[in-house]
Amino acid sequence: MDCIGVIGYGHMGSMLVDGFLSSGVLGVDEVVVTSRRQESRDACAAAWPGIGIAATNSELARQCRTIILAVRPQEVKDVLHEIFPAMDGDEHIVSLAAGVGLTELEGLFSGSVTRAIPTITSTIGQGTTLVCHGRQVGMHDALRIEGLFSSIGNVMLVGEEELPAATILSSCGPGLLAAVIEELAGAAAHASSLSGDRALELATETAAATAAYLRETGETPGDLVGRVATGGGVTEVGVKGIRERLPEVFDEAVAAMLERYGAVGK
Repeated sequence: MDCIGVIGYGHMGSMLVDGFLSSGVLGVDEVVVTSRRQESRDACAAAWPGIGIAATNSELARQCRTIILAVRPQEVKDVLHEIFPAMDGDEHIVSLAAGVGLTELEGLFSGSVTRAIPTITSTIGQGTTLVCHGRQVGMHDALRIEGLFSSIGNVMLVGEEELPAATILSSCGPGLLAAVIEELAGAAAHASSLSGDRALELATETAAATAAYLRETGETPGDLVGRVATGGGVTEVGVKGIRERLPEVFDEAVAAMLERYGAVGK
């Protein structure tokens, strides 16, 4: 059986295992997990009785053809060196590490290599996983990986040159948008008698409803702004202030994030 191996059972690894198994796209007899921490291996075994647990990375590599590396960028090279003697070269390596490019991965392993960038919202089956396949990945392997990640949300195929900016939107984006929601709610609470909790509840629900509206209607954000920000109205005043000040804020934030992205894993 072509088992799926997951090396690393931290936040990202456990999210994938939980998502794949909860969705039914995989059964416990199709997954093998390992972690350097015994307590993490024990937690996985307790959460999913019958799942395969490997004591070492090499043991997992001997059992699985598709191996997902859910480890820190700085650990990818060492993990690949560790498992290389246990592999026959026919494996498909899937790296979740930001900042570790296909060229570097293919320099470490000459077989099939894919980069995949999930997002925290994959925990609830929402959001988009970015997938970038290497040159050696065949159609069967590509479709299998895309199918797996489709079980925890949407999948977008991207070129590696698109990956940094796309990662900011899909993987970093929830943090950015959460900060915006928090600031909007805080401003409303500070300027009124509305409690902070109620303001945050309203801002969060409004953000979710706005995203759902745009998705279902197909309108652009500009279309929606035009509908709500009528001439001389309350919304128009707020939008004007945002349009004047926010572009510079986001330009600086994105530039800083792209710079940091390039330094990750080095």
